[in-house]
Amino acid sequence: MAFSQDDKLKFLDELMDARRQSQLAEISLRSQGLTDDAEKMHKSVMVLSAQIDVLIGRMMEDWLGQVDKAVADMAACTKGLQTAVDQIRKKVAIAQTVVKALGFVDQAVAAAAKVFV
Repeated sequence: MAFSQDDKLKFLDELMDARRQSQLAEISLRSQGLTDDAEKMHKSVMVLSAQIDVLIGRMMEDWLGQVDKAVADMAACTKGLQTAVDQIRKKVAIAQTVVKALGFVDQAVAAAAKVFV
């Protein structure tokens, strides 16, 4: 089943929101002086950004897969990242939260990669 143009835009929007949340997490970590964790987040953001660039480059092609599941997966990643960003800002269990946030970014990258299968 191919993605419709609206579905493609919706999925891309979720990816871009996940990237934005990841960037906010990086900024919060840097502002708290947690440079190593911020660098890890930055590297994950760069991978996600590269994936977004690939998707944008292929927007005119039909994407295969289950659009509902792909969008739901991205929405779950974004929601998890939003929670992690909030926890980082509140300085709640930062080390564990960074690991969770990195996991959500990795899930977003994996979900984007599955679109090409």
